[in-house]
Amino acid sequence: MIRKGWLGFFMLLAAALLLRLWRIDATPPGFHFDESFEGLEAWRILNDPTYRPIFLAGNFGVAPANAYANALMFGLWAWLGGEPGPTAMRVTAALFGALGVVATWLAADELRRLHPDRLTAALPWLAAGLLATMRWHIHFSRMGIEPILVPLAAGAALWLLLRARRAKSWPAYIGLGVVLSFSLYAYQGGWVLPPLMALAWAILWLWDGEHRRALALGGGLAAAIALLLTLPLLLFAISQPQLFLLRPEQVAVGAGAATQQGFAENALAYLLMFVPLVEAGDLDPRRNLPGLAALNLWQAIPFWLGVALALWRIRQPGHSILLLLLVGLLTPGVVSEYAPHYHRVLGAAAPVALLGGVGLDWLWGWGARAGAQPAHRAWRRPLSWVSAALLALGAMVSARDYFVRWAALPDLFYAFDVGLWTIGQQIAAQPADAALYLTPRSADHPTLAFAWETRAGAHGPPVTFDGRHIFPLAAGAAPAPEHYIVIEEEDFRTRLLLPELFPDAVVTTTILDWQGRVYANTYVRPAGSTPQRQPMVAATFELGDGVALAGYDAQLAQLEAGRMLYVQLYWDVRAAPTHNWTVFVHLIGEAAGDPNLLAGVDSAPGAGSLPTNRWRAGWRILDEYQLLLPDDLPDGDYALFIGLYTADGARLPAEGIGFRIGEVQIE
Repeated sequence: MIRKGWLGFFMLLAAALLLRLWRIDATPPGFHFDESFEGLEAWRILNDPTYRPIFLAGNFGVAPANAYANALMFGLWAWLGGEPGPTAMRVTAALFGALGVVATWLAADELRRLHPDRLTAALPWLAAGLLATMRWHIHFSRMGIEPILVPLAAGAALWLLLRARRAKSWPAYIGLGVVLSFSLYAYQGGWVLPPLMALAWAILWLWDGEHRRALALGGGLAAAIALLLTLPLLLFAISQPQLFLLRPEQVAVGAGAATQQGFAENALAYLLMFVPLVEAGDLDPRRNLPGLAALNLWQAIPFWLGVALALWRIRQPGHSILLLLLVGLLTPGVVSEYAPHYHRVLGAAAPVALLGGVGLDWLWGWGARAGAQPAHRAWRRPLSWVSAALLALGAMVSARDYFVRWAALPDLFYAFDVGLWTIGQQIAAQPADAALYLTPRSADHPTLAFAWETRAGAHGPPVTFDGRHIFPLAAGAAPAPEHYIVIEEEDFRTRLLLPELFPDAVVTTTILDWQGRVYANTYVRPAGSTPQRQPMVAATFELGDGVALAGYDAQLAQLEAGRMLYVQLYWDVRAAPTHNWTVFVHLIGEAAGDPNLLAGVDSAPGAGSLPTNRWRAGWRILDEYQLLLPDDLPDGDYALFIGLYTADGARLPAEGIGFRIGEVQIE
């Protein structure tokens, strides 16, 4: 009998792992921002012995446990001959998801021991089987982000609390303290778990007079262990409260009169996420098949049955604790924006599975006891099969909804940064000396940066700029081919400019999104080619610090008050600038008898996308500025002045109001 039990347990675990690991290298696709940010943090933890963060400062503040787990996985992956990346991180998540199934099994086993007259030995298998096949849990078990840690912590904490109470086990109390501390390092949505478990402990203490002294001592020990292990995080929170609370404050429901309405609407949204007949689920394709409930119909039936039974038996501590955990772990979503937000409340998947298991167990128990009542045997015995059928149907629908319906969504291309990840890998694969330019994304985007920072011998970051504002190129004959990777979905200007600059440039690589539209093109300027576009007004001004102005273009046609004046400056870089200069382009009324500034722009070059401290000798840079002319600007001739300055007061030119580069006429 024991062998059969272990065999069944391992079969359940194998099924959970299969649903979480099958095609993990392709589903989900790409490598989205949150995953790649934590991946870069994990890579730094693995390779920098001095970097051991208590809390991750980037991405609005992130708990660190998942990054440390991925650092270990990256090390194991490298030892096995693989490369760090999304697959390794998603395997980590899959293992945490499978451990969450195990923790739910253990918690359910303690629940049925707590109430043997109400719950049967089938409860652990039914509850764990429900979590193992729940699409909501499967989905986040296949993404390399931290919310998957919360249902694991919730299930483990409940198991340890109930086991410690039943067996008077001091190791279980110590383990409970460790798990509660872990929940604080895991994810902000898990910060509610320690107070919830304190309330669960209080329920047991009030209900169980026989074990009160042991519960009091054990609860104190668990609290002390949790406080001791959480002390570094608490000290960090005290020293940097703004960073520690930045993410919760960003997503919190607004204060004031609107708060009550916001809470009520959010609570309804989280109630409806478990009603499959209403399309009121999370709309974000990164988190869900848009609008789909968290549970399918065959899983929702036992869940709501379990909720009804728990409410009916609410005086029994096991059932009241399940309801407490359900409401408490949904609370982070209720008090924050964008309800329902599936990964913010993922911790609730554990009590949802346990309550669903209670519903399935009720059906199973009635069927199993049919033999004792011959008069009811005909209609009660099939209830056991109904329980098994609901679990099987729920599993099949979950697998279909995830691997067939959700995986085929065209929106996943953008939701998971498939295009950016492809670009990053293409850049990393280029020879180290290749001249690469990328617009309009910056090189510090984690999805891009991960591709070249974690691969040995990879090409480093390319020159990044925003082609809607600025364009860098070799000024004369190109010594080597120049590769311009243009994300045309975002930058509409560069593909229009390139034929004017380099008529002989060719497209060598095209990336299409999943709807067949061009996402990005790679244009190659041949070696030896010279730029064909020259400034409309050619004039050389040597400003200093290696920077000269070769001329400018100004859109003068139909220029009148209230319109936009477009000015494109042609910079020649004689030597790499030593300062980070701000450019100003000012329209002065000197020619019209008014010496005051009438319109102007002060900005880092390229709207900040290509500051002067990244300019290289031998470049020519086309740098555009837009001046909004006042509505009441009188007709006449006006002077254009340009110049450079730094925050500490340095100026080019050193005196006066700048270089006067020409005049414009307002009509």
